[in-house]
Parts: sequence; C-alpha cells; structure tokens
Amino acid sequence: MDAETIVAISTGAGPAAIGVVRMTGPGVADCLSRHCRTPDGRRIEFQSRAREQVLCDLIDDDTDVIDRALVTFFPGPHSYTGEDVAEFSLHGNPILLRAFVDAVLHGASGRIRPARPGEFTKRAYLNGHLDLSQAEAVHRMVTARSRFELEAGRKNLFGEISRLTSRFRSALIHLKAETEAEVDFSTEDLTFNTLAERKEQVRALVQKLDELLRRARETERISTGFQVALVGVPNAGKSSLLNRILGWERAIVSPIAGTTRDYVTEEILFDGVPVRFVDTAGIRDTADVIEEQGVRMSLELIRKSDLVLHLIDASRPPVAFPSGLERASQLVHLINKIDIDERTAYYEARYPGERFLGISCLTGAGLTEFRSLLGEYMRREDVGGEPLLLEARQKHHLENVRQALLRALELLEQNAPQEIVAIEIDGALEQTGELTGRIDSEEILGRIFSVFCVGK
Repeated sequence: MDAETIVAISTGAGPAAIGVVRMTGPGVADCLSRHCRTPDGRRIEFQSRAREQVLCDLIDDDTDVIDRALVTFFPGPHSYTGEDVAEFSLHGNPILLRAFVDAVLHGASGRIRPARPGEFTKRAYLNGHLDLSQAEAVHRMVTARSRFELEAGRKNLFGEISRLTSRFRSALIHLKAETEAEVDFSTEDLTFNTLAERKEQVRALVQKLDELLRRARETERISTGFQVALVGVPNAGKSSLLNRILGWERAIVSPIAGTTRDYVTEEILFDGVPVRFVDTAGIRDTADVIEEQGVRMSLELIRKSDLVLHLIDASRPPVAFPSGLERASQLVHLINKIDIDERTAYYEARYPGERFLGISCLTGAGLTEFRSLLGEYMRREDVGGEPLLLEARQKHHLENVRQALLRALELLEQNAPQEIVAIEIDGALEQTGELTGRIDSEEILGRIFSVFCVGK
C-alpha cells in the first residue's frame, strides 16, 4: 500500500451545484479530524459513521469555516482504492474547492500532496481492486462520446476483458501442461493428446482470437463514428442540409456558388452513435486555385467516408453527375428543392440501380425519410456479435498472443520437439498476463494512467 496521502478536485473546472474533493491514503483520518466539525463546533467520530454522508463545517488551520459540506469516509480496504478514502461534497465554486484543497495541503505540512492524473485508479489497481483492463475501462467511460462506447466501456469495467482473458489463459495453461508433461514423462506409460489433436487445439484458439479481434475492429469503427460526406455542385443545398441536420446555422449558406471552399465538419449523436457530417466544397471545374484545392479534398473525403450523400438541385436543368462519385463505398442521391420541381422520377428512370430520395431543405419535406435512410445505412455497420472495445495496448497483446500461437502451430506442423513448442505457448501466456496486468512494469503503468483526469 502506498505510504503517501493524496488529494485532488474530482469534478470539472467550471462552476456547478456540487464540487467533489477526493482523498486517499493513511493520512485521511487525521485530515478529517483536523478539518471537519459539526455545525455546532464538535469533532466527528468518522470511524463509527463509515460510508455515511455527514454534514460538516470544513475549517482551515485557523478554524475559519471554508464551507459547509457533506463528507463520506470509506475505510480501507473496502474502498475504491483499497485505502482509507474521504470524499468532500462542497458547493461547486472552483475558488472554494481550491481553497479547501490548499487548506488541507497547508495543514498537513507535506504529509499530503496533490494527486497525479489517474493516481486514485492506479492505487485501486495496485491494491488488487481492479485489474489493468478494468482500470483502462474507467478512463474509457469518462471520455466516451456516445452511449454505444459508454456501454462497451461499462462491460469492460465489469470484467468483460478479464473473463475473456481468463478463459484464454486456462486453455493455454492446459495446452502448456499437456506439452510439458509429454516432455517430462515421455518414458512413462501415459497417454497424451495426439499431434493432430494438439494442432486442432491451437487452431481453435487462433480462430477465437481472430473473431475477438474482428469484433474489436468493428466496435472501434462504430465508436469512433460514422462519417457522412455531403457532395455536389456548388449551391445544390449541401450547407442547407447540414444546417437542417444540426438545427442551427453552422455552414455558410449563400446564393454565391463556391462559398464553401474548405470543408465544414460537425458531429451529432444519432441513435447513440457519433455521426460526423462533412460539408465539402462544391465539385466543379474551376480556375480558382483555392477552390480547386477544396475540390481535391472533397474527392478524397468521398473515398474515406462511410456514406456519401450527393445533393442535386431540382430547380436547375439536369446535368451530368460530378466525377469522383464512383469512389464512394455507399452512395445516395438526394434531390433537393422538390418544393420547386419534383424530379425524383426523372432521375430514377435515367439512372436505374441508383438510390434517390427527394427532399426540401426549405420546407423539411422528405427529411423524416432521410433520417430513416441514415439509420438503415448505419445498421449495416453493426458489429455482428457482442461489441468488444479494446484499447491499443490490449489489441497489441492479443495480436502477440495470436502470433505466438501461429508460431507454435507451425512448429507442430514441422513435428518440432515439444520443448520448443512449449516456449511459444509460454510466450502467449505471458502476453495474456500483461493484458490484465498480472505482469506489469512501472513504465507501462505510467503510460496508461497518465491520460486519466486528476482526481480519478
């Protein structure tokens, strides 16, 4: 257990109804005795009121009252960090919170220090209350940008990766034991798995890993967001559609063709998933050097986007579609301004096999159907199984497990000595240990927890 006591403001930097200061370590009880009094000035016996919110006056060393707050004491080891923990719920003025932390630090005379980023969760890990994958899930839940990502992070916090890793470790330990037993007891009259059975065991583990990594890739794609590019000739209504989607005027809407010379990006949550709309520069031949650069960027965005919405101006005579649409992985043509002229049937007849939808950004006609269409295309991106959110470090270790097993399989195919096969299986086991933190180094821990918020 760490000998230092640490303190930090755990809530955001701005004003709020409530602000929380958190403290952990061996000096918590002394701090409570020094800085907490009942409203009528008496000391409080927190040990007998553990896990109970107690109304206190928080005082400095001169017994001046800083604030009246609710204080909760969590004695270790039954606390978040495994140590004594105190949480102070003050009025959420940042000046007030800072004043209390300063009073605590001053009164402790160096026995309490400010917490570093992620240090509370790091102590929970070091004291065995979380494994490393669960600790990383805490950060993911704090920084999640959607309900989808939040739910996947919650599963990891509740042990999803730990359970998967445990099953892999059990299978690997069994495989290693079988392999080493054959080496150690080769002269005994014992029956072991055949070479074919052992190869099949390794293949089955590789297949399971491949499926996990596939789920992780698909989950990451969805959690990072679905990109939709709005393209078309200048002044077709791309910016107007974006503003309709967002509900406020973000893009410049102008009757002057070529107004959007760069691209405008906005993000919304659609059914719990981030959707990034990119309003591109109008695609046309131009002598303007800056606009030409915007057109090139538009063509590249078409290639990279999950869905391309091609805006057509129904109020103008039909023109050929702009070049570059063939780069789109998924394409829908939106015929805008149908309040002026309904041309959907014309385009459907002229371009059979293409998908068209008539809308009006001015009146809102067709936008309900557009929302349904967007949901339809997003559902095509489903994970195909339970979501699995992996951090880059976790994916790295799983890839290493896979590579070690593939090397073991190759050795088995070559009928290599079992001692050499056992070395590769041992390497795979070591990687699963690093996945959850059974094997760790201070450098790895420092890198993981450095991205956390202070006070977490």
